[in-house]
This record gives sequence, C-alpha cells and structure tokens, in this order.
Amino acid sequence: MRELVFGAVAIALVVGYGVLGSRAAPLILPAGTLSPTPSKPVSAVPAPQVTGAIAFTLRGDIYLLRDGKYFNVTSDGRSITPNLSSDGRTLLFARVETIDGKRDVDGQVTPAVLHFTNIVKKDPSGGSETIVLNGLRVRATNGVHTVAWHDGPAIAPDGKRLAVVTDIDGSGSDLEVYDLATGKRQVLLSQGANLADPAWSPDGKTIAITSYSLGAPYLLLVAVDGSTAVPQRVKADGEYYRPSYSADGLWLTYTLRHPNGGNDVHAVELKTGTDVAFTSDGKSWNGVFSPEGTSVAFLRESAGTIDLYTMELGSALVGGSPRAAVKLTRGEGIDGESRPAWSK
Repeated sequence: MRELVFGAVAIALVVGYGVLGSRAAPLILPAGTLSPTPSKPVSAVPAPQVTGAIAFTLRGDIYLLRDGKYFNVTSDGRSITPNLSSDGRTLLFARVETIDGKRDVDGQVTPAVLHFTNIVKKDPSGGSETIVLNGLRVRATNGVHTVAWHDGPAIAPDGKRLAVVTDIDGSGSDLEVYDLATGKRQVLLSQGANLADPAWSPDGKTIAITSYSLGAPYLLLVAVDGSTAVPQRVKADGEYYRPSYSADGLWLTYTLRHPNGGNDVHAVELKTGTDVAFTSDGKSWNGVFSPEGTSVAFLRESAGTIDLYTMELGSALVGGSPRAAVKLTRGEGIDGESRPAWSK
C-alpha cells in the first residue's frame, strides 16, 4: 500500500510540473523557436572579398577564406589552431589524438585515455598532409606513454622555423622553436612556464606570447636567441592575451579582457605603450593584422553565435576611427578558442 501511495504522489507531481512548465515557458524563453545552427559547410560558401587568405577553425575543422569564398581544408573534426606562412603556401595546425594508456594516480597505476596533439603541415589548396611534430613522444609497453600537447603553431617569416608551445604530461606549456623541414628542435626558450599563442615579429627576431606564469595573462616579448624575455607595457586596464604583430612590426594587436567582463580587440604601440581600441562591444576577440597592416580580422559573438569579421583600420592608429566591421561567415559556429591566421 505504501508503494502505491508513493507512486500516486509521484505521478501527480510529474503532471503538476508539466502544467507549471508549460505556463512558465513563455515567460522564460523568447517567443517563437530558436534558429538552429547552420550545418557545417562541406562545399565552398560565398563570402565578402578580402586580400590574401584567412584560415580559421569551424567546429573542429580548418577552413580557408580566399577569392570571395571559404571552404574546409580538413574534415576530421579534431583540427585546431591554424597558422599560415607569410606567402600563404603552407598551412600548419594541431590535430587532437587519443591513445589508451595508464597513469599513476596517488601512487596507483590506473587505466586512462591520454590526449595529445600532432602538428600537421599541409598545402592550403589541398593535397597530402605531413606530421611535423608527433605528440606521442614515447609509446611504452606498460601503457605509461609520454604524450605532448603542442599548441599554437606559428611559422617564422623566413618559412623555415616553427614556434610552438608544448605541454608534456601537464608539466607546463613551454615555448620551443623547431626546424620546419626536419622537425628537430632548435631551441627551448622557456622551461616550467605557462605560455600560449606565439606570434613572430616580421624580422623573425622576437616572439610575442601570452604568459600566464604570474596568474593573470599578460604580453611577453621573447628574443629568439634566448637573451631576453620582456613584458610589453600596456596602458589599458584589464588583462591582455593573444598578441599578433603588424606588418611593420611597430604594433601588437591583442585581446583586452575588461575588469568587469567582456573582451575587445585592441592594439598597443611597442615603443610607447600607446593603446588603441578597435572594438568596444565587449564581444570581440582574437584579432590579427592583415598582411599589409590596413585591416584586422577577429572573432565576434552575437546572439550566442561566433562569426569571423574583418575591419578596415583607416586612421585608427593615428587618432582616427576604424570603419564598420564586416561579417565574413554565416553563423555556422566558429570555434572561439583560437585566433584566425591571415596571409598574402
């Protein structure tokens, strides 16, 4: 009898919640139905014309915008952080892989799924792929493999070197430079640090990077010869991350995270620390300069969807205002974690 009573009460509660929910829904949700996210493009999509080519990540695949259209370069759903050589002929990106293995947890070896990334090189027009850096460092017979998470690959202006941040088994993301042709490491520029988002200076002598080593992110300028690592002075109030050089090497565009929340695309003059705001909506981030330095490409969120935008700078760097932003993609769901890459 007790089970029957409890069962009746449960049914009454379900019915009551259903009625209440149907009445409350119009107060909580907007009228009508939410627009579904468009399907991931599998063929070329028309887009506004831009100079050169822009690579970006869309729901786990690398896309290229060029000649008034964008199209997918990968189709695995596991590719991230694209980068283009300055001449646009080489595309680098990281591809996420997994392997069944084991890990020592509190002195006990337990089964684990290990995640790592390979750095892949490809002609952006198509063709075969080459693994430049393999994230499976050691395949151990006992299952305790050594894996590396390579992130933010960046091709040097000379097209011969690769900068990347590497985290081996959670030991910290360190900055490394490799020979792009052979995959051999040339120099380790940090050890035990927490770095991200490397970007080369036009002369190939400095790498601007985001440092999290002191907690809040800030911009760090690292000499490629290992001689110096100097924080970039920024006058704007907030946190600074994901830098990218202008074509003349005089400015860094970066994302400013405001103290009260929200992100905008800014630029800082390297010598003076003068700060310029390119956006002010609080929903824009990950800006990169165009190859000629007259525009920026960046990500912007609107109504829960992230798209790729471009903006002509006009006289913004000398006290004027940039022109209105132009949306390049069609709401298919750009991945917001990594910045786009823009080449000739």
